[in-house]
Amino acid sequence: MSPVVAGLIFVLVFGNHGWLGEWLAEYGLKVIFSVPGIVLATLFVTVPFVARELIPLLEAQGREEEEAAVVLGARGWQVLWHVTLPNVRWALLYGIILSNARAMGEFGAVSVVSGHIRGETNTLPLHVEILYNEYNFAAAFAVASLLAMLALITLALKSWVEWRSVKED
Repeated sequence: MSPVVAGLIFVLVFGNHGWLGEWLAEYGLKVIFSVPGIVLATLFVTVPFVARELIPLLEAQGREEEEAAVVLGARGWQVLWHVTLPNVRWALLYGIILSNARAMGEFGAVSVVSGHIRGETNTLPLHVEILYNEYNFAAAFAVASLLAMLALITLALKSWVEWRSVKED
């Protein structure tokens, strides 16, 4: 699904005239044109990267270790912290890094739900667009360079996680 369409769906659900808009306004909660809308849109677009890494690994590993822990008396959270997470830690970290990389550059859904309010709902990609549209090319280039530097750091972190996960296997 296109991120712009996802943003439109959030507006239709959480906007003032949306399905939940009146109920949210009644309780003084604002989702669209505020930070919660940006967080929801970003999570919607980026969480599949974590799922893409974890689901195949969890299916390949099976449930035997978790079931054995339950038979031995472990409770749900104990199974999660002491059995499941240690087995999937590198895939989870890899998925989080991929999600972070996608979130840093997210433009479509965030552009729809943010309202471009400077100082409140502005992200780096939206800021680059605003600066570029105002013909402030030097500032737009500087902010885009910052995004590029963050991308290089993320790429280095991704490579390190791949190296560590191969090293431990």
